[in-house]
Amino acid sequence: MKGRTGWLIAQVVVTAVLLVLLGRNLDMAAFVTLFAKAPLAFYVTALAVMLAGQVAYAWRWRLLLTASGVALPLSSVVRQYFVGIFVNNFLPSTVGGDVAKVYYLGQDHGRQRIAASVVIDRLLGVGWLALLAVIALAASPVTAPRLVAAQMACAGIAVAVVIILVTTGVGTGGLAKRISWMGTGAVKLAERLQRLRLDMAMPLRHPEIVVKAALVVAGYIAAVTGVYMRFASLQGVPIQSAIAVFAVVSATAVLSNLPISLNGLGLREQLHVALLAPIGISPELAVAMSLLTYAHLIIASLIGLVFWLRQPRASRVVPTSA
Repeated sequence: MKGRTGWLIAQVVVTAVLLVLLGRNLDMAAFVTLFAKAPLAFYVTALAVMLAGQVAYAWRWRLLLTASGVALPLSSVVRQYFVGIFVNNFLPSTVGGDVAKVYYLGQDHGRQRIAASVVIDRLLGVGWLALLAVIALAASPVTAPRLVAAQMACAGIAVAVVIILVTTGVGTGGLAKRISWMGTGAVKLAERLQRLRLDMAMPLRHPEIVVKAALVVAGYIAAVTGVYMRFASLQGVPIQSAIAVFAVVSATAVLSNLPISLNGLGLREQLHVALLAPIGISPELAVAMSLLTYAHLIIASLIGLVFWLRQPRASRVVPTSA
């Protein structure tokens, strides 16, 4: 518990520092003006894109659940997915929305199997995002040292995910036996991990699911890219390369998952400023784009709150451990 509290405090400090540094370098008057230039129809469309993306991600998770032997209607999975977004952003849980999904659905369908689907869903999402970022940055006509650094970081994440997925599929070759010298506790842990690995491997036996996961990620990032480009055009800022914006959106989506700030707040905005600058986007516009996305995430969280409050009172326990 002390370790978790210390890590949470560290994240709070990092978030505060990043936001302070961000605010010191912004023209706040110009920043506020940006939002007034966009019509209401744009904001409604942008919100619809974001919410549709979350529903698509929930659909992807349902595919993995089904392949794992957990048959649930899409409405139930969407509801739980949004509850996970709410828990991740608002409730005092030290483990986030992913464990909330395991906790709530696992009560009826077995926590290990739900956990396996959540882990694979996360791996496929991050892995495809990282791979898309690497490819798009390589194809982008805009180059800069910071974009190369982002590409290298995304490539490292993509390689790590591939290694984990391959290990999940083929196994570790008897880990429990190899570490038996460490005692019964280590053997029991290895056996539990082996059972989890087998559950995680079940969806990977369906290549079509992996392909559909890629299409969901690519489609959502393409839609967000369209929102960003439209927002820039409303500010009178023409963008010559859609692939460059697609590359940056992919890279920021990957790198903002690094657990060094609270839910990526501060880190996500700094990444937008750094990676959109070579495309000709001002810091004010870059932060506005990032906060537009974050505001939509907050709305999705509030939808999750409604779903959470509609659950039976006895099941509304906040999960605090994995």
